[in-house]
Amino acid sequence: MTVSETHPPADLVVTGVRPVDGAGRVADGPVDVVVRDGRIAALGPGAGSGMAARERIEGDGGLLTAPFVEPHSHPDKALSRRSIGPLGLPFPLSHRPDLMQRQRDLKATFTRAEVADRAGAFLRLAAAQGVGTVAGQADIDSVTGLTSFEGVMDAGRAHADLVDLRVTAFPQEGLVQDPGAYDLVAAALAAGAHRVGGWPNNERTPEDRLAHLDQVFALAERFGVGIDINVDYFTDPAERLLLPLAERTLAHGMQGLVNANHVGALETYGDDDARRVIEKVAEAGITVTVCPTNLSGSRPWRGVSRTAELLAAGVAVAAGTGNLQDNWEPFGNLDPLDTARLAWHAVPLADEADRGVETAWRMVTDHAARAAGVPFGTLAPGGPADFVVLAATSLTHALRNEPGPRRTVRAGRVVAARRGEIWTAPAGVG
Repeated sequence: MTVSETHPPADLVVTGVRPVDGAGRVADGPVDVVVRDGRIAALGPGAGSGMAARERIEGDGGLLTAPFVEPHSHPDKALSRRSIGPLGLPFPLSHRPDLMQRQRDLKATFTRAEVADRAGAFLRLAAAQGVGTVAGQADIDSVTGLTSFEGVMDAGRAHADLVDLRVTAFPQEGLVQDPGAYDLVAAALAAGAHRVGGWPNNERTPEDRLAHLDQVFALAERFGVGIDINVDYFTDPAERLLLPLAERTLAHGMQGLVNANHVGALETYGDDDARRVIEKVAEAGITVTVCPTNLSGSRPWRGVSRTAELLAAGVAVAAGTGNLQDNWEPFGNLDPLDTARLAWHAVPLADEADRGVETAWRMVTDHAARAAGVPFGTLAPGGPADFVVLAATSLTHALRNEPGPRRTVRAGRVVAARRGEIWTAPAGVG
């Protein structure tokens, strides 16, 4: 009797793929994946041979990975750039205070339904790119109230079959200079926000910046949640809140529960000073998320913190999208492989040869998961059938983002996909 005669049809069979884990370790040989009832029923060489299936994917030696993780984004603002012109807001702008004011004017027009619509499009794009978890900040302040948060939460519920959304209650305008924000953030946490955020550098005085940090920790302890905070964003040597953040993390016993986004100023510190701060960050178990695209104009610095030194100290460093087609950033496609490639150049990781590619991969896989406060997925029999099938046959090819299909499987079902074309050139060209 054949295999198909002794087993009922599988829901999905994927053949000839090479599993790769979050650390960038690629299996030596191809395997098949058999999926039933939303779980991996079998995984191994020839596991799907002769197996009848309702759906089949020919892997052709491509990579199989647990879904990518987007560790830092703003789904409430995503895709809002298209509204700037129709609203008659000044365009273009280059100075920080002007950009901040335009953001206030823009989000003052947001409605819950409109935010949910844009955030939903953002989440669908994430799924198509192979992202399974999105860590997203939602502005909460006296300008937008809870509108942006509620719209993002609506989008997360509507797209729960595609992506897991972890929402950070983010007081964009401050907690001290915007005194109503504290109660609004508390209301968002009571309503289901996963983490509390902050931007202490945005306060007016050194004392207010430290008070902002203290209020963030008070909210985290009150609601039993982690912290996802933007700190020392700009490559400005005067921004010095990463060390107080690490000290408070240790004092409150929150090791492993704090993620710091951007951390651009660390790049500008003297080497000895930076080393001292990095050691404290490592001791506190803080993850750091950098955005390779955010600070492109901050010469003479790269704007990606001191990623290499942080990694060497044992700090998990992730790479995120940040803003996408909004007031701050006209570009972006939510592709974690593009983000990883940009990080390889920006960090830079070129000196590490192949290990640099593995490090870039980790910045959008297991390190990104730690920054988002979730475990990175595993691929094993009996486990959930959540994975991505790439056409690329190696990590280097993956980061090149060569054309080819990409399929996102969630609970055993292909929920999103990218179509790909093959690059061709006439004979004799190249």
